[in-house]
Amino acid sequence: DDRGGPASPRPGDRLSPTVPLDYDAEGGTRTPTGYRPLRPERSASTNSTTSAWTRNLLSPLNEVNATEHQELNGSMRLQAIDESAIGASGVRRAPCIVVERHGAQLDVRGDESWWAPIRPVEVGRTGWRWDGERLIARTGRYGFRALFYRELPGGIAMSPSLVRLLAVGGPPVIDDGALGVFLRLGFFVGEDTAFRGVRVLPPSAGFEWRAGRLCVDGSYVRPAPRTMSRDAAIDAYIDTFRAAVRRLASHGGPHLLPLSGGRDSRHILFELCGLGTPPVRCLTLRNYPPRGARDIEIAKELAGALGLTHEIVDEQASRAFAELRKNLATHFCADEHAWFVPLADALSGVDATLWDGIAGDVLSNGHRLSAAQLGLARAGRAEDLAEVMLDESVLRLVPPAAAARLDRQSAVARLAAELKRHLDAPNPLGSFVFWNRTRREIALVPFGLWDGISRVATPFLDPDVFDLLSALPAEMFLDRQFHGDAIRRAFPQYASLRFDTESTLPPISPPNHTPQDAAYYRRLFRETGAYVGRAPASRYVRRWWVLARAAYWTLRGDFSDASVMPWALYLAQLETMTRWGADGRPDHS
Repeated sequence: DDRGGPASPRPGDRLSPTVPLDYDAEGGTRTPTGYRPLRPERSASTNSTTSAWTRNLLSPLNEVNATEHQELNGSMRLQAIDESAIGASGVRRAPCIVVERHGAQLDVRGDESWWAPIRPVEVGRTGWRWDGERLIARTGRYGFRALFYRELPGGIAMSPSLVRLLAVGGPPVIDDGALGVFLRLGFFVGEDTAFRGVRVLPPSAGFEWRAGRLCVDGSYVRPAPRTMSRDAAIDAYIDTFRAAVRRLASHGGPHLLPLSGGRDSRHILFELCGLGTPPVRCLTLRNYPPRGARDIEIAKELAGALGLTHEIVDEQASRAFAELRKNLATHFCADEHAWFVPLADALSGVDATLWDGIAGDVLSNGHRLSAAQLGLARAGRAEDLAEVMLDESVLRLVPPAAAARLDRQSAVARLAAELKRHLDAPNPLGSFVFWNRTRREIALVPFGLWDGISRVATPFLDPDVFDLLSALPAEMFLDRQFHGDAIRRAFPQYASLRFDTESTLPPISPPNHTPQDAAYYRRLFRETGAYVGRAPASRYVRRWWVLARAAYWTLRGDFSDASVMPWALYLAQLETMTRWGADGRPDHS
């Protein structure tokens, strides 16, 4: 909100960037020789204190040439940090096919055939082929491998990278209706993206474009409900999951396991060890504050109990740079995953099988399930359910004109329409979360960021495991003990090992209660302010609000609202890449 703090900088305080500041290989900053602080142009009415704060806020990051973020002769020039993020994300190298009609002729450019790397349990391949007359595409059983398409006047374009499509078919336009849901929910629903006319293929998709006519269909897998006791369901889960891990392990090792303090990776770990094929490396990310070292503490205990090697992977020093890379790699479809960037870098090119516990929490432990929301779903009250699921806190970053376009009523209607597709499922909330958050956001790690690794195993997506768990009633998971009980029953010798939810662990402290993290928060505020301040004029970010707040919070040492900074980066970068796409760079570089 706008209560308290210094007055926002005035429009007359135009920023004047001067000297380039590079990012090193680790995403850190290097101060250039001859660096000098900024001196904003000022009018007589400018508040001098605010100007000093703004100058100090912006000085350490990415001082680019004064024309770098301007459009000259129709050309959009990017900030140095954007160029670095694009290079690191590989957007320019993404496969793409463009089919356009020019008079009586069809112009076909790019990759006439492309198929994604095969994941052992991605039932059905994902990709496309051009046969001279038709573009035919398919996705797997779950649609976890994102494949985007864009309809053109008399043509079609397709790529596994949304950003790659932005320069095809005219300037891209942000979809305010879809974005309004994303900003309130944290993920897109159905086949929406941040852009009008750019869609993701549905699960089990059949796609055919021919002579200007497009046909797309797909479906959610919906197993018939199963009735059994909780004990019988746990026993069936143990046996089914064990068989899935055995099948996947037969594809070969060595095995690598990102190990957290939760249930999914622990279940995989115990099963691999039970097979006599333990991971050669267990890796745990050092999370950005405020989560701290909870995962590290528990993962270290687990690895030690089994006599395994445990490694800690440090986060990228610059959270802002990690966020910008993540946004490109995840197609602007995720508010999470910046913390996975260094692990993806560390394991790229490794010839091994990496095990990922995707979907374990939502299928077997009631993730995001509550009695109140389940009651609304059982009563068929989709609109009321949508109302309680949407959060307005991010909208304070948005100018009033944009907020009017991103209105709540439209977001509720859009979300409710998707919720209605799941109300008849045995676990309606679990079904919604799996086919939307898990498919559209979480899957972008094992079926995207992990592409540099030769093999990825996702045992919770084994069809037998999925069909069993998704057929059980939601009430079986309400206490969020089902998965933990299954692990303890299957491996009683490890029942005493703690989970990350144990009360014996130190609580996650709010930002202002962890003075050791102050340097991290100050850098995040400083770099976010610098990026937003140098981005092109924005319709979706209150630029001066971000700058003033970042400076105020930094000087006050008040980090309680740090969670809005990644959102400010997202919105500013979304607009930057929209203009970059309109300039044609992805299609012609």
